[in-house]
Amino acid sequence: MHIFLTNDDGPPDARSSPYIRHFIQHILKTRPDWHLTVCVPDQQRSWIGKAIFVGQDAHVRFAYMGRDASDDVLLGPYLQPQRSMHGARLPCVSNKNITSDAVEFCLVDGTPATATDIGLHHLTTHQFDLVVSGPNVGRNSSAAYMTSSGTIGAAMEAVISTGMRSVALSWAYFDGLKYVDDGIMSRASEQSCRVIEHLLENWHPDTQLYNVNVPLLDSLSPETKAIYTHVLENQWCSVYSPGFDAEAADSSVAASQQFADVSAENKGITFKWQPNFAKQREEIFKSPEDDCNDGRTIEAGHISVTPLRAVFHQVQGLLGELTLKNRDSGALAAPEVGFERITSEVHGYLLLTVPAREYIYDPLTAAIKSRLPNVQIVHSHPKTADNLKVLHYGDYEHIDIDKLVSDNTYFANTYVYRKALIRKHFLAHTIHSYVVKNPESPLAKAFLETFTIDVDYAEFLDDALDENWELRQELELENRWWILKPSMSDKAQGIRVFRTIQDLQAIFDSFDEEPPENEEDVNENSIVTSQLRHFIVQEYMPNPLLLPSVNSRKFHIRCYVTCMGDLEVYVYDRMLALFAPEPFKKPAENFNAIDSQDLACHLTNTCIQKGGYVKDNAVKELDMLEGLAPAEKLKIKCQIHDITRELFLAAVTINRMNFQPLPNAFETYGLDFLVDSRLNVKVLEVNAYPDFKQTGSELKGLIDELFDEVTKNCIVPLFRGQKDTCEDSNFVKVLDHQSHDW
Repeated sequence: MHIFLTNDDGPPDARSSPYIRHFIQHILKTRPDWHLTVCVPDQQRSWIGKAIFVGQDAHVRFAYMGRDASDDVLLGPYLQPQRSMHGARLPCVSNKNITSDAVEFCLVDGTPATATDIGLHHLTTHQFDLVVSGPNVGRNSSAAYMTSSGTIGAAMEAVISTGMRSVALSWAYFDGLKYVDDGIMSRASEQSCRVIEHLLENWHPDTQLYNVNVPLLDSLSPETKAIYTHVLENQWCSVYSPGFDAEAADSSVAASQQFADVSAENKGITFKWQPNFAKQREEIFKSPEDDCNDGRTIEAGHISVTPLRAVFHQVQGLLGELTLKNRDSGALAAPEVGFERITSEVHGYLLLTVPAREYIYDPLTAAIKSRLPNVQIVHSHPKTADNLKVLHYGDYEHIDIDKLVSDNTYFANTYVYRKALIRKHFLAHTIHSYVVKNPESPLAKAFLETFTIDVDYAEFLDDALDENWELRQELELENRWWILKPSMSDKAQGIRVFRTIQDLQAIFDSFDEEPPENEEDVNENSIVTSQLRHFIVQEYMPNPLLLPSVNSRKFHIRCYVTCMGDLEVYVYDRMLALFAPEPFKKPAENFNAIDSQDLACHLTNTCIQKGGYVKDNAVKELDMLEGLAPAEKLKIKCQIHDITRELFLAAVTINRMNFQPLPNAFETYGLDFLVDSRLNVKVLEVNAYPDFKQTGSELKGLIDELFDEVTKNCIVPLFRGQKDTCEDSNFVKVLDHQSHDW
């Protein structure tokens, strides 16, 4: 593999360019299949962006470094290369220290972009696989730094002049410590190489260059996370200070006189180079804590990987001809068309009311741009859409419900009525009613025995059990464990495991207790009974599937299911396994049904995960799990397909009042399933607006593919009337209700 290496810090130098030697030597020792060509500016050229000196010729000299050199001293520079293109020392060269394996540096008396241009076009004949610019001394994160960066400028020049894939690499030092020990630089080199290898193997088709920042911290190790990030859009203060004390200056003295007193060497007024780096770093922490931007990611000790294109970002939503005034008469020089005039190239709108920092924003917009390039992405409803179709993608509260049910040019990413599935007590009723009429349905064995119960206050539990005498009879037997779930809660709120009526009474009593004054003392899954009166009591699975490869922790499967129109149902076959924080153990006689802390081995919700290792291992892709044979995974997926088909068929036929799919809408749900030790699958619940970000950064490709499939199968037909064709797909249709006469 041929790699072109450049930078903006120049050749190895202990003061201005202390990292490049370590990086090159690490590559030579650990990546013998990486063939390096090094071409850098002949001096420090930071903060110069993608500049090229107009009208100025460029000159190249050559210097050499031993493979195992222990200092930054180079042999040279020479006016001509001292080796042939194949590495052999030329006969005219008398310096025997320039061996055939010495590293050659091409030194260009220009900018980083100039070095890239000269090196790629004129000094080599290789077909390069990648351009790497760096490692830069210091971070290149946030808009303030990136727009000035010569490191990124060199990578952009490679993209613009050759179309070649590029990586801008920076090593971020902390607390003003530019010089770090060899151990940290060795780890930084290795992590940089690993990130580069991953990017080469998983290069996103819309990405032209990646901006990578590696933190130079003692904690840097092979376990350090590398996270896809976006650019923190911030502002820079002045990087100069006046050459005199402006505050102390006599205001009565003319400004010109003040300036004259500080002129130096007849150069004019002096302004000192004095960037406020501390203030710039403070700006990072003004961004939201959960914002996955490059600045916060580096400060957290992670490796930041930002996908970029070598263009300025175009603002969406401004279309049509500008209405300009005639200078002579003040009259309009063109008919009044305004910004909302639709050009012939726009075939519709994606009205996106999801914040740009949301996890799903990039996957969705990337899929739309790829598959529907003539659909304009806007963030407010176009005033004059000229009967073009508008797809509104946003939270349920953002959707214009009246417009959705009355306007055939308005589409949305949600149905209006779907509580037959997404509310737990309605789901239990839907399944029960369907199974009564269809006892051979897979749902008959795929839903744990469930009872519904309404409790306004703990003191009324006894009355509620009298009304549900079947549940009372089961609880009085005291031979099974049960799980209590509020019908409309999420994030594990109010979930408890119990066995007896006394346990259940104690649970409801604890719900009605006054909440502590200190918010930090509130249990994460506590509730107030009067706020959630509908509950289900469900049989607790005593024998969940446990895998030694994941420390025998209980897990449930999260499967994304998308409904289209009235009604097609698709199962996304790249499913997730979500794990409990602690190894599973069956409830025992001394199990405390009230204490939510005892649930760590029973609940698999990612929101309850604590600590580094546990949180990192909370979610895995089902297909990647060790300990399950391919045939076993296939058996699980086939059951999920059958259960999902029957579940949505039940909702649309048995409980149509509470599940009303619309022809101009689609919706993606998160279905949760449990698997027992015999590989029998049970459906737990259906979640509207599932939390896609729980997938995490390492599995983000799974969500990218999901949104591409949703776009292909659901959004493209809304605009074009037909789907994009594709033979191989993880998006499996399990129900086409429109094709049957039910």
